[in-house]
Amino acid sequence: MNAKTETPDLPEGACITAKLPERGTALLGDVVVNPYKLAPLTAIIRDGGQAISAAHVRVLGKGERGVNIAYDVSDRSLWTYGGIPVFGLYPDHVNQVEVTYKLNDERIRERYQVYAPAVRLPVVANQTAALPLVEPIKVAPGFEHRLYLFNHLLGEIPGGRAFKWNALGGAAEWDQVGNNWITDSNGDVRWYLDIEQIHDSGRRDGLGGTMGFQQTRDGKLIWGQGQTYSKYDLLGRRVWQRNLPDKFADFSHEIRETPNGTYLLRVGTSDYRRPDGKRVRSIRDHIIEVNESGDVLDFWDLNQILDPYRGELLETLGKAALRLAEGVQKQESTAANELLEGDLPFGDTPGVGTGRNWAHVNAIDYDASDDSIIISARHQGVVKIGRNKEVKWILASPQGWPERLKSKVLTPVNAKGEALAEVGGLYAEGFDWSWTQHTAWLTGKGTLSVFDNGWGRNFAPTKLSGNYSRAVEYRIDEAKGTVEQVWEYGKERGDEWYSPVTSVVEYRPETDTQFIYSASVGFLTPEKLTTTVLNEVKYGTQEVQVELKVSSRQPGSVGYRALVIDLAKAF
Repeated sequence: MNAKTETPDLPEGACITAKLPERGTALLGDVVVNPYKLAPLTAIIRDGGQAISAAHVRVLGKGERGVNIAYDVSDRSLWTYGGIPVFGLYPDHVNQVEVTYKLNDERIRERYQVYAPAVRLPVVANQTAALPLVEPIKVAPGFEHRLYLFNHLLGEIPGGRAFKWNALGGAAEWDQVGNNWITDSNGDVRWYLDIEQIHDSGRRDGLGGTMGFQQTRDGKLIWGQGQTYSKYDLLGRRVWQRNLPDKFADFSHEIRETPNGTYLLRVGTSDYRRPDGKRVRSIRDHIIEVNESGDVLDFWDLNQILDPYRGELLETLGKAALRLAEGVQKQESTAANELLEGDLPFGDTPGVGTGRNWAHVNAIDYDASDDSIIISARHQGVVKIGRNKEVKWILASPQGWPERLKSKVLTPVNAKGEALAEVGGLYAEGFDWSWTQHTAWLTGKGTLSVFDNGWGRNFAPTKLSGNYSRAVEYRIDEAKGTVEQVWEYGKERGDEWYSPVTSVVEYRPETDTQFIYSASVGFLTPEKLTTTVLNEVKYGTQEVQVELKVSSRQPGSVGYRALVIDLAKAF
């Protein structure tokens, strides 16, 4: 059975929800656009009370270069949505949507015309709202049907600063609006999150930047936002949205699903008593593990595990960084250092000591082989920590670590296992540590990938040119305490690829590529009008398979991360 496909003549400014096939030919029910009010470029074709199965959807591409989005729909999804889920509609466009399904043992094919509204974004700092422009520079054969989710952050909504924590300080004051959208390989917007439905600077559980997007094994999206963390599906249907457990506060940067069905979140604490007796909000220095019900199963207090008074890397952040007073000799114990720190203010500012941003953890991974976590602490380095809260190794410059941790710093070696010569912090054979890095994730190939931002490389002061970032891969021999650098990409691209903050690298097994998003190119310019770069690079090589240029159209719009979206497991 085939439905008619003529496109109606629409008067200028017309807005239709959907055009069903001609009466008498369509067997299904209504078409509902944006069914859950959160994902405006989605729809559900209701089943009309009938038992359909084995559905398939194809949203036709627009124009000569338009990309078709096609996917199978499980019977589980048909039952959940009461019909066929439609993902990937073009905004402000009458979309051609083809669906097939089985009904009464007959294979049915229909085409629907579904209008999706234009993208609607909040006005931020009196700026015209606009998603960044995504331009394809190269898309190799086999990558044409890739879908990429971008997670960017904007400035504050006017009036949002009215809500603040008390004098103890905390990351709640770091409140930004998220831009979160999906494009196809042609750069066309095919999904976005209506942020005004979930962000409200005037509410404790509504403020904060949306960060840490990951697609879970069941195809859903997880992310965190200030004092909450959430799980939704791609149609915007809420699975759960929860406040952080009462002992903890101030999510940002990372939520990670483990193979055990638990979730690791980067948080601070709402009330922390230091050895000197002062009670503070701790900043970006705790990892908690929660189950599907939201119960806290375990937590890692980095103030106890690492050294909150190691401040060497904080020098790279400029005059804003707070350290012990000049001439004060750092002590080995945290309690002794607290007596020396004087009247340094507390709050979400780079500085030594609990109650300040001394660690800035921005990524977590879980190593199932030994039930450990790997953290990227931007102000310290990359560290592996066991379930017993003991440090297994440290991937960072050896400078400044206390005696109890010095032996955990890995030794750089070459492919033969020979220690590399070092002069002034520079190593032979091109080895380098990662500096103020973001993401440190296992590749599944016995290696670790890290986005080495490079800000303050080798403890050098901040400079506005002559910098570079890298995606880098290390092989770590935990038994020997050594690290070998096996691959890097981006160094040769210099300033045009340099991202001093944010960004991601992740190995993608389905394409054997390193997926990389250099997410803050241009961040150090006064106007902060970033032009960032998404790449997929063939594993172990310099062969670029995909390059997308992402140009901000709003000053202050900074990329955080991006990720590949897999529709095969979503529906």
